[in-house]
Amino acid sequence: MKRVAVWVGWVIWASLLMGIGVAWGWLGQSDLFRGLVNQTLRNTPPREVFQQDSVNILLLGCDETRDPRTKQILKKNARSDMMLVARLDFKNNLITALSIPRDLGVRIDGYGLSKINSYHDKGGPELSKHAVETVMGVPIDRVAVLDYDAFKRMVDLIGGVEVYVDKHLKYTDTWGDLYIDIKPGRQKLDGEQAMGFVRIRKLDSDFVRQSRQKDFLLAFKDGMLANPMRLPHVANEVQKALGGGLTNEEIASLALFARSVGPDNIKMGMIPVREQRGTTMLELDRGQLQAVLQDFKFRSAGYGMNQ
Repeated sequence: MKRVAVWVGWVIWASLLMGIGVAWGWLGQSDLFRGLVNQTLRNTPPREVFQQDSVNILLLGCDETRDPRTKQILKKNARSDMMLVARLDFKNNLITALSIPRDLGVRIDGYGLSKINSYHDKGGPELSKHAVETVMGVPIDRVAVLDYDAFKRMVDLIGGVEVYVDKHLKYTDTWGDLYIDIKPGRQKLDGEQAMGFVRIRKLDSDFVRQSRQKDFLLAFKDGMLANPMRLPHVANEVQKALGGGLTNEEIASLALFARSVGPDNIKMGMIPVREQRGTTMLELDRGQLQAVLQDFKFRSAGYGMNQ
């Protein structure tokens, strides 16, 4: 989440370098850019924007179910393909994030035991939020559902991203309309390929996929800096990509907050899980959970962990 905020933050600082005339023209191209300008001029602390000292944001990346013959979308934003909870601590200038494996088993009253990625299909963002709160025992303040089409447009707008692919990434999911075929080596990926690069998980663990996502973020940063005139258009796509889970004022506030957070105050990890014999479902390692939550500065709010 911090990286998304950083992408948006570059918009306003690049405008200062490009000159007032260009910046004025950009104001008409992006509502989010206008929000960044207003936020900078007012200098409203994020604690006042969110009316709290910290905020927990659940970021969901959801796939689509399509008919493999007609390509017609049967269900949009079905299973959650990616789950990440970011904690932005405005008081202590700290950002931490924990990813949640999609195969984690969670038991919710009325639904029984299911993989956590299935709850978005069953009840949308609110049920996914409830499932995450059940697992972590911490409150979720905002939920943002990542729009993969907007993600692809963001990458294409900057002319692609250059990354190193360590091995042949090949995977097909006809129902999810996901076709990945990326050869190894250093290369520039377009939006469709970049989406496959960050989403593919069948060949590796979630830890390896997280490493690829970090590589993408760095490459995206370089691509944005190399194409500053595209920044307002990218800002518009960032807004769409977050699916309306945050207001312009909130995104602008997070963008400016992220600029003040040094690399030593940013930490990413994953909730502790363990495999279960005879099933693809993962189990929460409750014995390690509290230590991980404390390490990443997540505070419990009394939610039950009733897997």
